Amino acid sequence: MTSIIRLIKRWWPWIVLTIVALWIAYKIFLASWFFGVAKMPLAKDAPIKEKIHLSDFSPDGNKLYLDYCDTTRHCNIGQFDLLTQKASLFVPEGTQDAITSPSSSDDGKQLAIIIKEAANNYDISQIGILDLETHTYRAVTKSSTFKEWPSFSHDGKKIIYAQSNRKRKSGKTRFSEWDIYEMELATGAERRLTNFCFFLIDRPQYMRDNKRFVFSGEPTCNFPNKGSADSHEAYKKQYQDNTIFMMSGDEAALKPLVVSGDLSHGATLTRDGLKIFFKAITNKLDNSKEFSYNFDLFTYEEGKIHRLTNLKTYLSDYTISAHGEWVVYLSDEQRNNNDVLWMMDVAAGTHSKINLGERNSFTVTDIVSQPKGEQK
Repeated sequence: MTSIIRLIKRWWPWIVLTIVALWIAYKIFLASWFFGVAKMPLAKDAPIKEKIHLSDFSPDGNKLYLDYCDTTRHCNIGQFDLLTQKASLFVPEGTQDAITSPSSSDDGKQLAIIIKEAANNYDISQIGILDLETHTYRAVTKSSTFKEWPSFSHDGKKIIYAQSNRKRKSGKTRFSEWDIYEMELATGAERRLTNFCFFLIDRPQYMRDNKRFVFSGEPTCNFPNKGSADSHEAYKKQYQDNTIFMMSGDEAALKPLVVSGDLSHGATLTRDGLKIFFKAITNKLDNSKEFSYNFDLFTYEEGKIHRLTNLKTYLSDYTISAHGEWVVYLSDEQRNNNDVLWMMDVAAGTHSKINLGERNSFTVTDIVSQPKGEQK
């Protein structure tokens, strides 16, 4: 014990000197860092890039429908011909209204669309129908709400869509409290189908019976019961982020159709209603130690889940052909906000790149000056 005390006394000045030196070095480092950062010019906002959002295939699989948003963030419907590799942009004539979110009818003659009203600062939108033969479109709703993601019933008599019931005052997500609605084209009658005020939601699609429908959404109210205080956390605690649902309307209970790990969402239904495609995070499944999330595509058929891809990267968007033979998707392999467009042959498991120009810019080879808006 005496020897230990002597040793401490012997080295004590050096220990104190070392601590003081480290403290001074730390202060110098902080000062250098602070003044260095202070002298750095403020970073400028990154330039706004052209963006595309994938919507649908034509029933014959020859055309790809999408939203094209230019550098001013004004969006309109684009059409990419997969046979000729040519693109067309549908620009409404004589109006600043935007037409977006195209979804084809089963006969391929019409698109269900969204008409975003410039006169209302694009905060109000209507469901519309675009005739691909005459290049004319018309609104089929008149309500003062924001609607998105329409799709036809298989008999062509109804359109199902999502409607927001709240415009947020702050945050990146501009509209919230979404629910699913449908309208009958013959009468114009609109009917609410869900009451779970989803924070985010995807395009709903009818099953073949034109009654049941499939969609993805993050519920924020009325789970597990009507008037529950914190529905979002209650749902997440029970089902994580598995948010794919099949409903027929007016359901009081909410339970996911598919459970795949911690997250499954982004449901897309084949036109025969036999198969559901969806996205899921695969880091845990692959035992990946990467900090960033990896997404992959899966199918759900007859109660079984099948994995389609092993991308090891971020998957931002996708759409499928009528019977799921083809998948077109956007992935950001380098994670630098430069999406690349790919087409996958599902049966063969092969992937081929679709070139839309540098940094995925949308090369418009034929600007269609129609469709011309019809009078409401």
